[in-house]
Amino acid sequence: MDSQLASEDERTTIYRSRSSGEDAVGYICGDVIFRSRWGQCIRIGRCERDDAGWRIFRTTQFDEKELGRVLTGGVIHSHGLFQGGTLGWLEPDGTVIQGGFIFAEEEVGRVEGPRLQPAAAALLLIFVPEEDEASREMGRRV
Repeated sequence: MDSQLASEDERTTIYRSRSSGEDAVGYICGDVIFRSRWGQCIRIGRCERDDAGWRIFRTTQFDEKELGRVLTGGVIHSHGLFQGGTLGWLEPDGTVIQGGFIFAEEEVGRVEGPRLQPAAAALLLIFVPEEDEASREMGRRV
């Protein structure tokens, strides 16, 4: 079965909180992470389960890069973003909190579906940093 055509029951949707509300920015189906944009779904990474939790990988032009992991308790760690360390955690209700040594606690989104932990990690390791970088780029152009 093509993972882009999978039923809603198999998807874990990733929502990003904004001042205007929330937007579905992507989803996980199987072990593949997709970005949803303008009605299109683009494969941007994958997740892999191991004994400690889930590892998150971002697809690059020629390969892939491991960005971090989420432990079985829901704590999300980065392998390099902002010097590495804890980025935040997943609440039992699916709310994703960014917080740790560098960040004040802030709700950045939520996840809904069967793979909550890797979806929460994808939100903090891929979607939030990429949106923040795009916002900084737009600010430099203005």
